[in-house]
Amino acid sequence: MISMSIRSFTLKTIAFLSLGAVPVVAQGIASTVQMTVTTPLTISYGQNVDGYANVASGDGSPLTGTITFYDGTTNICMISVTNAATCPATTGTGFVAGTHVLTAVYSGDATHAGSTSNAVTVTVLPDTTTMSVSSSLNPAAFGQSVVFTATVQGAHGTVAGSVEFLDGSTVIGSAALNTSGMAAMSTTTLAAGTHSITAVYGATRNFAASTSAALSEVVQAAPGVVATTTMLASSANPSVSGQSVTFTVTVAAAGQGKTPKGLVSILDGGAALWAGMLNASGSASFSTASLGVGTHNLTANYGGDAATTGSTSAALTQVVNAVQTGSGAGSFTIEAGPMTVTLGRMASVTVKVIPTIGFNQAVQLGCSDLPSESACTFGAGMIRAGGGSTTLQLSTIGPHDCGSTTPYSAGLPFVGPTATGLLMLFLPGKRRRALKGMLAALVALGGLAATTGCGNCTDLGTKPGTYTFNVTGTTRGAAPTMVSQKVTLKVTL
Repeated sequence: MISMSIRSFTLKTIAFLSLGAVPVVAQGIASTVQMTVTTPLTISYGQNVDGYANVASGDGSPLTGTITFYDGTTNICMISVTNAATCPATTGTGFVAGTHVLTAVYSGDATHAGSTSNAVTVTVLPDTTTMSVSSSLNPAAFGQSVVFTATVQGAHGTVAGSVEFLDGSTVIGSAALNTSGMAAMSTTTLAAGTHSITAVYGATRNFAASTSAALSEVVQAAPGVVATTTMLASSANPSVSGQSVTFTVTVAAAGQGKTPKGLVSILDGGAALWAGMLNASGSASFSTASLGVGTHNLTANYGGDAATTGSTSAALTQVVNAVQTGSGAGSFTIEAGPMTVTLGRMASVTVKVIPTIGFNQAVQLGCSDLPSESACTFGAGMIRAGGGSTTLQLSTIGPHDCGSTTPYSAGLPFVGPTATGLLMLFLPGKRRRALKGMLAALVALGGLAATTGCGNCTDLGTKPGTYTFNVTGTTRGAAPTMVSQKVTLKVTL
């Protein structure tokens, strides 16, 4: 009988004829070696393997010599075939996770030829692990030392390696596991508030990765310290590879008269992307053109100061698209700010077409989803290859005779004075007096239309309110590309 352990491969030789063995004849009497494994051939690191090996002569005559056991081409051990023995006698070479091809080779003697057993393949999988994390002090006061302890257990063996400790997605420390599978770290820098602490064990060759359940660590603020809110915004999302994107971090304090001060950082997943100081207004900006193609899970973290607690922003998903290749390759983005316009008047805003690396086409600008009875025009409707800027002018229409357009009050014979009265209701006192003259003229025009038969209603024009429309840019060619940018429009009286 042979006994094999993943770390200690133990074999016992038995001298008898094995059915099904394939003899190898050299000089002298033929011999055979047969190896059989009785336990599963797929196991986890730390589990045992049991089996047996037979070595026999073709005519049943006594054997002398040695038998050598191999894992692939690696010599595990050598023992005599004349005495029952184990291989190895004490400690073995050890089996790591992976595939192991086991064979036994008989050396032969003066009258018997040597032979090699059949090969037995054993697959060793990484052992599964489980983790937990605990705190030495919860809740803790701001500035107190807190020790976090992680415990990693393997299903079949003692885990080796190291663990990382995370506060949310931010790594706050790491430590090596001891012989009991435990690791600890201490910190005094946790900001006031609630922290989601986890411990992560990274996969090794012999052990699988695992993550602990989250521990909610509460750090209580010192008296007079107020809470903060951190926000993260992107100047272009989605963007394309090579395009410069500006990220702005804004930290606001709950208490009046307190402006957060100190360091803020931006993380891409769990990796630090940038760190900098807040300005006097409690904000900081960072620009980069080096984000890789793909989706980036960004967060901003404020560490707090003597008067304010730390806080972390909600995750911002920044998408970076690849630059197209070929003729007319690349893409572009459009920038245009919000607009405010008084009813019946016009407002302007600058529109920029920003090419990305490799983009070399002209762009035709346009507008879509405009509010009713408004229009947009561009100082230059076509932006040349290489990008540029122009002026977008948006006009609205005040109350007017319906003419050939459909009024809000379609079907009424004459609503000029009524519409005028409704418009007056929208106006604050000062503007109401300022527009009395214009409205009186509208009433007169409405009356004139009624008496002359030139019109039959009054159209109120563009309705006051807040809208969102799109500035679009379209390339020319066989496969045009369109990019749009949403613009907020506020129509006031």
